[in-house]
Amino acid sequence: KQAPKLGGVEGIHTAFFSDIQNFSTFSEVLEPERMVALMNEYLTVMSKVILDNEGTLDKYIGDAIVAFYGAPAPVENHEIKSCKTALGMQEALDQLREKWISENDWPDIVYSMQHRIGLNSGKMVTGNMGSEMRMNYTMMGDTVNLAARLESSAKQYGVYNFVGENIYKAAKNEFIFRFLDFVRVKGKNIPVKVYELVSNKKNASNSVVKMIRVFEKGLNHYYQQDWDEAIKYFKKAESMEDNFASRNTTPSTVYIDRCHMFKDSPPDKGWDGVWIMKSK
Repeated sequence: KQAPKLGGVEGIHTAFFSDIQNFSTFSEVLEPERMVALMNEYLTVMSKVILDNEGTLDKYIGDAIVAFYGAPAPVENHEIKSCKTALGMQEALDQLREKWISENDWPDIVYSMQHRIGLNSGKMVTGNMGSEMRMNYTMMGDTVNLAARLESSAKQYGVYNFVGENIYKAAKNEFIFRFLDFVRVKGKNIPVKVYELVSNKKNASNSVVKMIRVFEKGLNHYYQQDWDEAIKYFKKAESMEDNFASRNTTPSTVYIDRCHMFKDSPPDKGWDGVWIMKSK
C-alpha cells in the first residue's frame, strides 16, 4: 500500500524487442482507421504470447513491442521463455496472415507481414523511471541496448530472431541456433557473438539442420581467410535457405558478398574476424 516512486533494482534479466518489417509502407497504403484496427489486432495477439510465457510488457512504440523477463517477479529460465515467445510470435503471425488472406480485403503487403525480434540477457536495472510527474516501470542498461541493436540489425542478415550469446548459452539444449557473426555493434567497443534462433529442437526439420551444417563449414573457411572455399559452401547453403518473397537477404548471401569483398581487399594482418556494424 505504497505509492509508486522513482528507483530501480539491478538483476539478471532478459530484454525483448520486436518490430514489423517495412512498417512505414503499411501506413502509406492503409487508411488511419484500418491501420489502427490492424495494429490493435496484431498487438493483442503478440502481447498474449509474451504474457503466456511470463514476460512483462513494457511499452508499445507504434508497431514495436518492448518487454522483459524476470522483473518485477522472478522468472525461472527466462532466457528459454523468451525464446519460446519469439518462436511463438512467429507462429502466431503465420496464423494472422492466414486469417487476413481469408478476409481478402487488405492490401497485399499485409499478407506478407514479417516482424523481427531481438533478445539479450544479462545485468540490467528495472524499476520506475521517468519524472516525478510521470513514470514508467521499465528497464535500462547495456544489456537492453544490445537487445535493441540486435532487433534493428537483424535486417542486415535477413533473419527474424536475433539473439545474444547469453541467450544461446542458456537455451542451446532446447533450441537450434545458428552462429552468425562476431560483431562490434554501433555504440559498443567490445565485440559480441550473435546467433539466429532457428527452431525448437523437438520439431526441427532435417533440411534446416543440414543447411546450418553447410553454413558452418563456410564460416570455418571464412575465418581461415580461404575465401574461394568459403564461397563454395555459402553458395550451397544459400540454395537451402528459406527464400520467401518478403525476405530481403539471407546470412549465406551476406557472407558470399563479404568473401568477394575480402578477395578484392584482403583484411589487415592480424584480422580477428570481428565485423564492425556501421549502422544501427
